[in-house]
Amino acid sequence: MKDSINFGTTKVSSLFRKLLMPTLLGMVSSALFVITDGIFVGRGLGSDALAAVNIVAPLFLINTGLGLMFGVGASVVASIHLSHGKPKTARINVTQAAIALSLVVLTFSMISVFWAADVARLLGSSERLLTPAVEYIYGAVPFFVFSSMLSAGMFYIRLDGSPRYAMMCNVVPALLNLIFDYLFIFVFGWGVIGAGIATSLGYIAGAGMVLCICSLWAAP
Repeated sequence: MKDSINFGTTKVSSLFRKLLMPTLLGMVSSALFVITDGIFVGRGLGSDALAAVNIVAPLFLINTGLGLMFGVGASVVASIHLSHGKPKTARINVTQAAIALSLVVLTFSMISVFWAADVARLLGSSERLLTPAVEYIYGAVPFFVFSSMLSAGMFYIRLDGSPRYAMMCNVVPALLNLIFDYLFIFVFGWGVIGAGIATSLGYIAGAGMVLCICSLWAAP
């Protein structure tokens, strides 16, 4: 899974070339989540459903921000320990960050789900859009912990010298989201909540890929 990148000995210019394209493609794939949902929801469910999805979008931004915050912070601290020849301490820092992130996001998700209608109104939902907005919250928000772990995990995996695997952790979920969006909206007719579940399943797959490589780090 590793791309044979040694951050301690490889030239900066070479590191830049090896990290640039996988990182860019991963970011583009991540953006496809939003684009895909917009296309399928707009086409299959209409303008009201699309508006409801956009109303809930700030919750995704907050969740992604939490993942980036813990991911960047932990990877910086871990890289310092790695440069000092302390890989065990680096793994402990990453584990602590992952646990803290999970607790914060789970709390955020529980609040958003239990008071879904109030949260939707706070985000600007009208009574007309309230039902689809709440449905989308029910379909997507309970699984936010997987999305945040995916966001944070990208930094840990790149730090391990595996930017191409990190890219695939974004590409695979984006493709799965596209497939599930089509199935749940057009084939099964699950509506807005189906779009939320499709997005969640994509994030679950990505988080599973992150946990897979993390389990290899923990192996003796």
